[in-house]
Amino acid sequence: MKKVYDVVIVGAGPGGSSTACYLAEYGFQALVVDKASFPREKVCGDGIAPRAVHSLYRLGLQQELEGRFKRTSGIRFYSTRGGLTEVRYPMGSLYPDHGYVVPREDLDYILLRKAEELGAVVLQECEVTGLLPQEDGAFTGVEAEYRGEKLEIQARFIVGADGPSSLVGDRLGMLSRDPLYMGVSVRCYMTGVEGIDDFLEIYPEDAISPNCGWIFPVGENTANVGLGAMLYAIRKHDINLNRALDDFMTRTRYAAAKLCGAEPVGRLRGALLSVGFGGATHRRANVLLVGDAASLTNPISGEGITYALESGRWAGETLAAALRRDDPDILGVYPRILDWRYSRYFRHGTMAIRYGNNPWFINPLLSITSRHRGLGDKMGRFLMNCRRSEQPV
Repeated sequence: MKKVYDVVIVGAGPGGSSTACYLAEYGFQALVVDKASFPREKVCGDGIAPRAVHSLYRLGLQQELEGRFKRTSGIRFYSTRGGLTEVRYPMGSLYPDHGYVVPREDLDYILLRKAEELGAVVLQECEVTGLLPQEDGAFTGVEAEYRGEKLEIQARFIVGADGPSSLVGDRLGMLSRDPLYMGVSVRCYMTGVEGIDDFLEIYPEDAISPNCGWIFPVGENTANVGLGAMLYAIRKHDINLNRALDDFMTRTRYAAAKLCGAEPVGRLRGALLSVGFGGATHRRANVLLVGDAASLTNPISGEGITYALESGRWAGETLAAALRRDDPDILGVYPRILDWRYSRYFRHGTMAIRYGNNPWFINPLLSITSRHRGLGDKMGRFLMNCRRSEQPV
């Protein structure tokens, strides 16, 4: 590894691969390293929102998705005493009128192959173990282990795309670990699920509050089933997520009827989420964080693919400008872009989930939106961060 890369990207999820794609499009060489071998399983709800679909289509991946994966038309919200609110895409926004459900095992592999096709170098089964020392205020690369061999990978810039427990962010003191910005979820693929079609289904039901459950269709009677909650709520109420999932399947008013005859496919798996924008510092010296590492998961919906793809784009374009002009100070633009695009929404979302995620608020809200489609659309746009006036960029 004698070569000095333009950028080394740690993590080959949507954020890392998106960053590599845009760098490659601008003619710069990125090295993407990941400790896993792809395709690999990844814990996620697998729902691809219209805003994320827009980003995937922008990368030229429409043919990879259309006809191969479950296409979705909208979202249904079920509350125990508030009934059903159905929201159809595109909810008045200018994003596509559909989403998908794509297992992360497939989505991440598709994106990584696209980055490689565009010219990025990919090194799988390579675990980053630390950072190389600073020189003139910049970190010179990363230390790694590849099949038992220790490597020093040199690069002008570093991107941490290695998830909510980011080694890059942790080593540089860029992660806050504040429970206000952390969540936990569990999910399992299940077959024999009744009554599913082309809608994502979300269940803030009383029996599992303050958890929120979901049933996302993968096939004709197969679904991604799971639930999650914020870490501070889990600690306050001493929640066991495994038991909560049992309650979701047996004690809820609406979900239990669909899951009573379902059988698991594979084992139950859990994941940590870093949400709400405030859980990370986004730039230090010549290092940027993207996606989950940058705490860019929607605090209301738990959806992070949109923000991984978008932050990967902003990071890639910012890095390309810094490389083109040979000016590392340009990286200061990146956190300002994130702040301008996301901070207000994520701040409101963080407060909404903290103070509004309880039956006395959810049930009346969904009771009203179930009767007034316009209000339901507004709620859906807020949940998916798709404002009516916002143009896809």
